[in-house]
This record gives sequence, C-alpha cells and structure tokens, in this order.
Amino acid sequence: MDVNKAEAIAPALDAINRHAPEQRNDGAPGGGKHDEPAEHGWSDDDAVDVHGLPTDQHSPQAQRLIDALTQQIEPMRRDLEQAHAREAQLKQLATIDPVLELPNRREFARELQHVIDHMAGLTPPPVLLLVHVADAGRLRRRFGLAAADAAMRHAARLIGQAMHPTDTLGRVGAFDLGVVMLNGDGENLALRTEGVRRRFAAEPMTLPGGEAALAVLIGSAVLRPGQSADAAIDAADRALLALKQ
Repeated sequence: MDVNKAEAIAPALDAINRHAPEQRNDGAPGGGKHDEPAEHGWSDDDAVDVHGLPTDQHSPQAQRLIDALTQQIEPMRRDLEQAHAREAQLKQLATIDPVLELPNRREFARELQHVIDHMAGLTPPPVLLLVHVADAGRLRRRFGLAAADAAMRHAARLIGQAMHPTDTLGRVGAFDLGVVMLNGDGENLALRTEGVRRRFAAEPMTLPGGEAALAVLIGSAVLRPGQSADAAIDAADRALLALKQ
C-alpha cells in the first residue's frame, strides 16, 4: 500500500462520518441546537423539580395549585389533631378513676397481670395489698357521696405517701384500694402495712362534726406465676374478710 496516496483514506473517512451521530453546534454529540427537543419529544419546559411542581413555580397556575393543596391539608391536619385528643380522652376515661385519678379496676388488673406474667426470677415474690377504707361506707350513709369521695381521696393520698416508687396503686372497689409491692418479703410487708396504719392514725380526716382518723383493714396475698389478676385480687380479699371475722 502506498501511504502517500490520499485517495484510499478519503473514502474511509466518508464511511465513518455516515455512521457517526450528527454533531451539535456546540460540539456535543446528538446534533442540533441545545434548546431543540430530543427525539423522545421532551423539552426543558416539561421539567419538574423534586417536589413534583413545575419549575416555573411563580406562575399563576402553580400558585393556584399550591393554594388548593393547602386548603385541603389544613382541615385534615386539624381533624387529625382532634382525633388524637379524643383518643387520649377516651383512653383516660377507660383507664383512670375520675374521683381519685388513679388506675381504675380494669387498668389496675392489667398492670397486676403484667407483674404476674413477668415475675420470674423475683425473690421474694411480689405481694398484692388490698386496703379497705372501712369508714367510707359509714360516711356515705351519714353525710352523702361527697363525704365518701373525700374519704377515699384522703386514703389514696396517705397510701401514696407510704408507697415505694416501684409500687402500683389503683382503685379496686368502691371503698377498696390495691397496691402491688414488688418487694414482698415478710419483714418488709409487715413494716409497710404498719406504716400505712400509722399514717391513717396520725393524719385524721376533717369531717362535718370534727376530725376523725379513718379505720382501714389490709389484706395481702403473695403473687404466684401463672396466676390471673382476678385470682390474686380474690386471694387478698379473702385475707381481708378473715380480719373482719
């Protein structure tokens, strides 16, 4: 081959140029000006930003779209806030005693069952105390419902002061309060029970006719693995009834 001849090179270059993509005016492949639409038919006017809105966000159409979305979102947000508030209110009504602001019988039993189901390895085992405010019924009959409610609030406050931070206090009956003690050894149980009685004796309640210390009876039951909450409450109640006899 004679490399000095240009005739053989020119046809080869022509063949390459026929198969190469057309060059853009700015030198980039693809041909045409940079603002011309590509073969797929899209143009810069069709672009959207990361929020899904047209890039020309200041156009009247985009603003109307934003305003319409805002008008729909705000009522839904208010409805959601009201629903959450209503849910919290219903939960409180379902679990809290309205007079004493303590867990009611259902919620106390749920917490008691949780302790029973997770008491494995606790030594000594937890204990349930059932405190019966004996004078509350008498005050109810003599002075009315408000006096009985005041007696139960007084009793709940005194028991609360004698409780350990790990104890759970709740209302079990009209004139009965329950306490779950995680540390239920015999010596501690006796001290805690005596401490509750001393508090009631030392802090009498103000009554229409003067002051009087509320009388209480305290029954107890050691919790057992696999036991139901109702069975534990019944065992403490039987111990309390035995004191009356």
